[in-house]
Amino acid sequence: MDKLHVDFPFDRMSKSQQKIADFIVKSLERIPFYNEEDIAAKVGVSIATVSRFWKTAGYDNLKSFKKHLQEMSQSTPARKMQQVLKKTEQDPARQMIAAALVNLDETEQRISRQQFQQAVEALDAAERIYVHAPGSTSCLSELLRFRLNRIGIQVRIMAGSGHELLESLVHAGPQDVVLFFGFVSRSPEATVILNQAAEAGYRTILITDLLVSDMIDESDIVLQVDRGDADAFHSLVAPMVIVDSLAVSLAGRRGEPAMDKLKKLHSLRKQYASLLPK
Repeated sequence: MDKLHVDFPFDRMSKSQQKIADFIVKSLERIPFYNEEDIAAKVGVSIATVSRFWKTAGYDNLKSFKKHLQEMSQSTPARKMQQVLKKTEQDPARQMIAAALVNLDETEQRISRQQFQQAVEALDAAERIYVHAPGSTSCLSELLRFRLNRIGIQVRIMAGSGHELLESLVHAGPQDVVLFFGFVSRSPEATVILNQAAEAGYRTILITDLLVSDMIDESDIVLQVDRGDADAFHSLVAPMVIVDSLAVSLAGRRGEPAMDKLKKLHSLRKQYASLLPK
């Protein structure tokens, strides 16, 4: 991935602001994870100094600077494929596995244990679980439905796009949860899901690879994953691991009732093995 680059007006900055700018330039890839308190501590200046820095640097605040970094990181599908082909031409399988390990390691750093536990609790308590998984993420919704169905938890998959989404959303209420995947940018469907949550009262769980987005601020629970660099091939390995982790955690939380469902499934397989071979 091409290195991100920003230009700051160093000649118009105080010594303290120059120190902040120097730190940011050298830490661009980590800035999305920092708040103003973090930056102040690492540079050795006051939080107020960091807050005043953004206007001099040409931004409204830290949030607007993070949004600028996100926009700089956007790339086209063609460029992403060119990058992955270039990196994997010698040994595609080995390179892709290595990249997936990096994604998983980064996800392990990003994921909030508290948010994950809240997601498990919300899904366990939900009367109905709705899942919105557009495009390539549709396989993740099918995986979640498959895993949870086995332990007696029904999942309702919503339409990926368009007004058919409303056919499911009209039934969602205060006792329900809507889990949705939001990668790359905020979709019209995500906007509808979040807007309707305020009126219908259901809880929202967002699984995203974005570091800065209004969706993050507006969702009840956020699980942040890594799918690779902005201009690289985007892998679903890390989101898939999170889906499996949610399923395993829910099975553990349900205890005996979940185990009974699995035992019954095993019994049915044995009973009908001759008619429905595995």
